[in-house]
Amino acid sequence: MWFKDKLNPEKIKSDNTKSLHSIGIEVIGHLPHLDLPKFRQPIEIGKRTMVLTALFQLHLEAPRDFIHKWISDNGLQDSLVEKEKTFLKTDYKDLPEQDQIDIYWYVEAIWAFAWVGGLHNRLTLNTPVEDSLAQIMPNIAKNEKAESFIENFKPRKEKEIFSTLDRFYRAHWFARNNNLVGVKSDKVDLDIIMERRKVLEYVCYAHEEWDEISLDT
Repeated sequence: MWFKDKLNPEKIKSDNTKSLHSIGIEVIGHLPHLDLPKFRQPIEIGKRTMVLTALFQLHLEAPRDFIHKWISDNGLQDSLVEKEKTFLKTDYKDLPEQDQIDIYWYVEAIWAFAWVGGLHNRLTLNTPVEDSLAQIMPNIAKNEKAESFIENFKPRKEKEIFSTLDRFYRAHWFARNNNLVGVKSDKVDLDIIMERRKVLEYVCYAHEEWDEISLDT
């Protein structure tokens, strides 16, 4: 009989703190360990990935009606959060600037979800999405369906995902503190960390709604 690795948040905190220190990312010792996770089901993760992938096409100037139809045809309407439903009721150019910015940053979340699904191994704290993402996701412009992606979405081991979330959480503190005191570091990018951490929080804590996830440090 196979047993899952037991998660020890305190040890994961300690290991990540030491690892981050070793590469010059200083993290305060009293930053708490994370709560034990309750992981979200793969099908829900796969659907969220597809919703974001579809909505990101709006930034790429895809017709709103086409994206709305693709989401409907692929049975993803119930996976939209309320704010995302408004994106499909208004032309992209007429959306508030902050909404356009939010949609632009979806690409970072999609990249993080692809990592969770084992589709690449390059979820860093400071480097942008790679061009290979286009080959990883269904081609919505060609009306490729979401079903195969969702059905075949198999997350990495829970311990690896949770440990990576803890690492991002601690690096987030470092990046945010640098931002507050006006210090620059090429080891972290605050925006990248925030978008990728949000995905990891969503995956690890099934009770958290996508549009209500807290990114406190």
